[in-house]
Amino acid sequence: MKKTLIFCGALILVTVGLSVYMKWEENGYKSDMQFSQELSLKDLAVKNNVPVKEILHGLSHKDHKLWDLPRNIPIKSLGVNIDEVRHALEHIKEESNPLRDVLKYILWSIWLSFILIVVLQQKRIKKIRIITLLFSVFLFGVILGATPNPMESIVKLFKLFNGMEGDPKVLAMSFLLFTLFSLIGSKFICSWGCQLGALQESIFNIPIFKKKYAFKMPFFISLSVRLVLFTAFIFLLFGIGYRVVHGIKNFVIYHHVNYFKIFNLHDLATIALYTLPILFVVSLFIYRPFCQFICPFGLYSWLLENIAFKKIKIIEDKCIKCTKCVEACPTQAMKEIYEKKRKHFLPDCWSCGACMEACPTDAIEYR
Repeated sequence: MKKTLIFCGALILVTVGLSVYMKWEENGYKSDMQFSQELSLKDLAVKNNVPVKEILHGLSHKDHKLWDLPRNIPIKSLGVNIDEVRHALEHIKEESNPLRDVLKYILWSIWLSFILIVVLQQKRIKKIRIITLLFSVFLFGVILGATPNPMESIVKLFKLFNGMEGDPKVLAMSFLLFTLFSLIGSKFICSWGCQLGALQESIFNIPIFKKKYAFKMPFFISLSVRLVLFTAFIFLLFGIGYRVVHGIKNFVIYHHVNYFKIFNLHDLATIALYTLPILFVVSLFIYRPFCQFICPFGLYSWLLENIAFKKIKIIEDKCIKCTKCVEACPTQAMKEIYEKKRKHFLPDCWSCGACMEACPTDAIEYR
């Protein structure tokens, strides 16, 4: 416990330091929007300290052909809706909120420390988890909004490499913080802090069909889908195989399935809006479908599980081979841990504590 307290204290201090640094960096950029239809897209980008590609990306959400707009003539001469250009710029400015981001990261570090020190030390975790998931949805989603979030920390990093994002230092700090949160424990931020993940699991917890809890999504299927989608994202973003993909580039596939925007509903992409009911229905029967099949950060945090500081361990001297832990686990993770066929690259473990609660001999620890 003493080591955990020291570790959590260090986590909070590091998060505060990095968050304050992010705020200081972002304050160096103009937060007020400067707009005039007499300006060109290039001039508009310069005056607002944003990449011109970021403005074009906002305009291209409805029509990808707008990427070909001239960048050096006045906006009024482009033949596009002036209000749409203004809205694209407003959206970029809204996304940059140093005070909100600092508050959110600091609260995450405190929240995750609380989970480590208090919640995962309990025997009865399930009921506590239901309450904490709802709290995560409310605080990190409803109150503090869709951004920042783990998925966008990955997506924006790649957009930065393509010249579609602004300050690299802020994006790097954001990615570093989410990485740090994931290194605490297996998918720890995804499990206990992610607003969309918590929402999906809260829906899954609705006991309308009890046999659903026995179904475990085959890991090779979920991993394959995530890998294919991530590969498509890279190809379409950078225009790799330009002719193969019919001239498409600068296309951000994750924008169209960014269900985090449910917490800022006016920013939800058309495809995401129309498929939102499908996500809700699927979440009733499959554990965290977005996390298992779509989220690129879920793929990244799966790799980090191999070097996470805390993870599920079985104490062999106490284990009676009842396999109740395997049954309780919502994925195939505990089955692989129990069978010990390999040590690395196991199925996603969400550090939910279900296996710990199910074990009748306290043979499972999070250490």
